[in-house]
Amino acid sequence: MKKFLLSVLFAMVGGWVFAQSQLSDTQSQELIKQLTQTAASMQTMQCHFVQEKTMAMLAEPSVAEGTMLFAAPDKMRWEYTKPYASALIVNGEHIIKVTEGKAEILDAQSNRMYQGMISLIMGSASGKKLFDTSAFDVALYDDNGFWRAEMTPKRREMKRMFSQLVFLFDKQTRGIRRVEFVEAGGDVTSIRFEEIKIDEAIEDRLFLE
Repeated sequence: MKKFLLSVLFAMVGGWVFAQSQLSDTQSQELIKQLTQTAASMQTMQCHFVQEKTMAMLAEPSVAEGTMLFAAPDKMRWEYTKPYASALIVNGEHIIKVTEGKAEILDAQSNRMYQGMISLIMGSASGKKLFDTSAFDVALYDDNGFWRAEMTPKRREMKRMFSQLVFLFDKQTRGIRRVEFVEAGGDVTSIRFEEIKIDEAIEDRLFLE
């Protein structure tokens, strides 16, 4: 079983070359500053994403695709287009789920997984509390063309959801390119961002559905 899970995980990450060089404390502090400033200066982000979820009970990962829209400071539209159609819209404190054209207001406080993933994805886009060392142990690595951040939760509530979070940032643009959520139960969700557009206008109505 252990060999099976390891082989599935390797296939899921698609041949990532794992980090070989961990940054020093001084280097880490400078990089965190740069990554945070880059994210904080961004007003909008639009992209296509590919999401893969690996579960021990499944021989193959489940794959979904869609688009993500972000507008500073606190708006996001996470929309699946394959293999099904649905959307999760965040506008400030309001969270709306749209399925088959029907909108439903969600209570994020009562759904910890939604709350946790929304907070982390928006944090990676906006830079807000992304590297919160009071909530995570953070290790940064030089991983070929990427900066790799491995984050281990400290707080009990977050530990109940995730055992580790991994973020990959493009070295040239310092923008987020991939995130990986390793759930406490062992399931792994990997999200790859593609066709990224920064600071292009987004119609406000897309966050109001």
